[in-house]
Amino acid sequence: MSGVLAVIVAAELVLRVLPVSTATRTDYHLTPNLLTYPPHHEWTMATGWDLRNVQHMRSNNMGFAAEHDFVSGSDAVGLIGDSYVEASMLPPADRPAAQLGRALGGRLVYAMGGPGSSLLDYAERIEWAYQTLGLRTFVVLMEHVDASQALCGSGNVHARCLLPDTLEPALRRRPPSSPLKDVLRESALAQYVNSQLKFSASRLTSTDFWGTGAPSEAAKPNMDPAATAASTAPAPLEPEQKKVVDAAVNEFFRQFETMKDIRVVFVIDMKRRNLETGGNKPDEGYHLAQRLLERGQLVVRGEPLYREHQRRSTLRLDMGPHDTHLNGIGVKLLMDAAAEVLKQNSNNAKEN
Repeated sequence: MSGVLAVIVAAELVLRVLPVSTATRTDYHLTPNLLTYPPHHEWTMATGWDLRNVQHMRSNNMGFAAEHDFVSGSDAVGLIGDSYVEASMLPPADRPAAQLGRALGGRLVYAMGGPGSSLLDYAERIEWAYQTLGLRTFVVLMEHVDASQALCGSGNVHARCLLPDTLEPALRRRPPSSPLKDVLRESALAQYVNSQLKFSASRLTSTDFWGTGAPSEAAKPNMDPAATAASTAPAPLEPEQKKVVDAAVNEFFRQFETMKDIRVVFVIDMKRRNLETGGNKPDEGYHLAQRLLERGQLVVRGEPLYREHQRRSTLRLDMGPHDTHLNGIGVKLLMDAAAEVLKQNSNNAKEN
């Protein structure tokens, strides 16, 4: 027993020297429905068992992982999303807020990412930024499954969600952490097992788990030549999945009824597996984009941008097999396109 304890203590001490992910202490610090970090909290993020993409993070005055403090009355663009917006696996200059700001000629961008959130959480964040900060312009950076992840119990909900059986709106806040969990958060060994290993038997037998993965600049593997073909509509979703997407979109806009003079650009990733295989498997993001366009919204779809990049370059768009988040190249494609839509929309508004 003493030998086991000695090994645990030794592992704890060694891991404290290494850049293991540290406690984020997320909670409902700001409002009852918004998960954030404590203001001015500092923590470390790393990917995988071999601690790749180490980044040292810091939250701003409102508890978001952002380069700027948030102040009311500014002309900032609110950038809304999940871990794609926070982009803790990227250096600060490559993150979406920094790239969008550069594409907009230096305009201030407030990054309001919330890892593990989904479409209805985004509406909550937009409403808060509208009322508290006075923001009127937003870019929503979305995964292709953000609508279906709005179902209660999906594991990607901060507060607002849809009941799976009835698709009625509900609130499902995350329970407070237990005293034991609070203690384990401060253990480097516990964080390594939970955050780095994401321990499970199935993951330990995965080749992607043990591989270091390709860096963001690496050439992508050989792909089906059909993958470089022009963008085509993917196969349709199953009726039940369509109902979920439609219900999530309807509820999203119901929360906008009291907001006036608001402008939103929706930037939607795609099922990037279709790029690799040249297939057209059902892609929820395509259906989501169609529903938004039917409502007259400004939409940027990732697929045509990715396919054009794929036609011209051998550089991949994700972090690698170990992490399918967009790398700096993929982020730039989306943020440049979003900036162009914002600029065009602003010019049209001035002309009218």
